[in-house]
Amino acid sequence: MKLASYHGTRAGLLGLGNVLIRLRLRGRYSHSEVVFEPGDGVDHLMPDGTCQPDASGALWCVSSTGLEHIPPWSARRPGKRGGVRFKRIVLGEKWTLDATPASPQRAAQWARDNQGRLYDWQLILGFLAWVVPHKSSRVMCSEACAEMLGLLDAWRFDPCALRAAVAGRAGHG
Repeated sequence: MKLASYHGTRAGLLGLGNVLIRLRLRGRYSHSEVVFEPGDGVDHLMPDGTCQPDASGALWCVSSTGLEHIPPWSARRPGKRGGVRFKRIVLGEKWTLDATPASPQRAAQWARDNQGRLYDWQLILGFLAWVVPHKSSRVMCSEACAEMLGLLDAWRFDPCALRAAVAGRAGHG
C-alpha cells in the first residue's frame, strides 16, 4: 500500500483548482490517494475482488473528492457527487508514490466503511479563512488518507503535509 500525491495539473477548471491549492499550500501537491497493490492482502475488500491492476495498468485508489461521482456500487450515496470513493487510477509521472508502514487491512476496511461519506468543503474554506470550522462527519482527500493511515488529528493534514509526514516516516522507519 502506498500514498500517492498528485503534482500534475488537470485540464480546465479542475487544473485551476490544482494550481490554486498548490499556491495556497506553498507546496508541490494538490491531492492525495491511498493506493492498494497486489500483495496487500485486501483483495476481498476491493470493489471487484482484486488488487491486481486492470488492463490499462490502473490500481485501486481511495480518497475523497469534491466533484467526482460516488460509484454505483457504493452502499452510501451511489451516483451522488463528492465524497469518499474507490477509483482505478493509472499512476504515471504526475504522481509521487511513497511506501507507508500502515496496515492495508485497516485502510481498506476504513475505505469500505466510509465509501460515500461527504466531502468536507468547510475544511477547504478553512484554509482560506481560519474561522470556518471543519465538519467532523466529512473528509477531504488528505484527511481521508490520513485516517486510513491511522494518523492522529487527520483533519490537520493537507496534501503537502501528509506527503511530508509519510515520506519522513518511511525514511526513518
